[in-house]
Amino acid sequence: MFDKVLDFFRLICSLPHGSGNTGLISDLLCDFAASRNLRYIKDGLGNVIIFKNGSDGYETSPAVILQGHIDMVCVKEEGIDIDFKKDGLTLSEDENFIWANGTSLGGDDGIAVAYMLAILDSDSLSHPPLECVFTVDEETGMYGAEELELSVLSGKMLINLDSEDEGTMLVSCAGGVRLDALFGFDKAESTKPALKISLSGLTGGHSGTEIDKNRPNAIFTVVRALEALGGIRLCEINGGSADNAIPTDCQTIISTDSPEETKEKVLQFFDSFKEQYPDEQSMTVTVEETAAETSFSEKDTKTFLTCLEAIPDGVVSMSEDIKGLVQTSLNLGIIKTDESGVRLGHALRSSVKTEKEALQEKVASVYQKHGAKASLHGDYPEWEFKKDSRLQKVIADVYRQQSGKEINITAIHAGLECGLFCQKRPGLDCVSLGPDIFDIHTTLEKLSKKSAERVFALLLKVLEELN
Repeated sequence: MFDKVLDFFRLICSLPHGSGNTGLISDLLCDFAASRNLRYIKDGLGNVIIFKNGSDGYETSPAVILQGHIDMVCVKEEGIDIDFKKDGLTLSEDENFIWANGTSLGGDDGIAVAYMLAILDSDSLSHPPLECVFTVDEETGMYGAEELELSVLSGKMLINLDSEDEGTMLVSCAGGVRLDALFGFDKAESTKPALKISLSGLTGGHSGTEIDKNRPNAIFTVVRALEALGGIRLCEINGGSADNAIPTDCQTIISTDSPEETKEKVLQFFDSFKEQYPDEQSMTVTVEETAAETSFSEKDTKTFLTCLEAIPDGVVSMSEDIKGLVQTSLNLGIIKTDESGVRLGHALRSSVKTEKEALQEKVASVYQKHGAKASLHGDYPEWEFKKDSRLQKVIADVYRQQSGKEINITAIHAGLECGLFCQKRPGLDCVSLGPDIFDIHTTLEKLSKKSAERVFALLLKVLEELN
């Protein structure tokens, strides 16, 4: 049975499905349902819901909602020839793991899609009526879940399959919001020598679950290198691939009167940086002469650097209620120079609504003070803990029977669509589960096959018990 899960996972990986580009997966789901005479609904965004009646003896049982998202964070190593808008992934695997060659894997949340398809495809399982919900664009702001019409669902229990830690049952999560900023600087002709500084190969990671791991942010690292210099002019700066991923790379071009002296200072900075972060063994830094026709003024460059120096980065506060849980954080995940100026994209998270609002106001005011425009989008709510949960009890009992251990019941400092579902359907009994997936949102991402098989067995037994 689990072989079918892996087959569906490989099929999903063979199709492009980055955020905003999930049409092929949505069509695949609809074709899958139609070919098996399963009722389905597809909305205008590409969200898909597939319904399946309860098996023999479960026809009148309360429906259960299974849910995951169909988009992935697309990250690739430098030099990897892939167009994420058109190409599928190239997979490698051994008896223990599946990974993608030179790119992120999208186990977050392709494994959820594969689980649901395998269950929907089988006629031999025991389960209540199922409402399988496949949402789009979770990774860029949960836009699919935000717009999804839930009146078509009857289930009062929801199992979200978007976690990456076997043996853990998530029962609460942080809320979040995206904050974008734009420095509308004008460029002028540049007559000075120019240098290109390139940083790549940092570990990176998910900006929620990995934000407390002391992994350096490539954008802020390059900015701090520039802060150590004097008299430079910024020509361009680009880095990161998603606002909810800790950036692994950043490149900048600067003009300077003293290229050799500037190069030496930059290399000295990164020598000290390597001593500070000895685990970043894959880091690569290059400084080379280049050409730059235009640059921002020295004043605007200083304004930009001064502003970013005042922007928080990483963990802002820790929870006083749950030991080791990040309560509020901020990640600068994207920076891009275009004809309008310099654009930046942040992901803010907090399990406390008032802290989230205070942080977004603080960051926006810092940008505005330095002449930049700031805007918010993709706001999603926190998911509050439900004490009287039948679903939590059933899952804990099944996990104990299968593993001989107690499941870890906890919260996560990351956004899950559970918050939006619970906001729309007060009283919804909701949990989140998933197998071990390591280094999500990075090119090191890998899915544990054995863990995925155990979690699938757990899910099947839980459905069997919900009669």
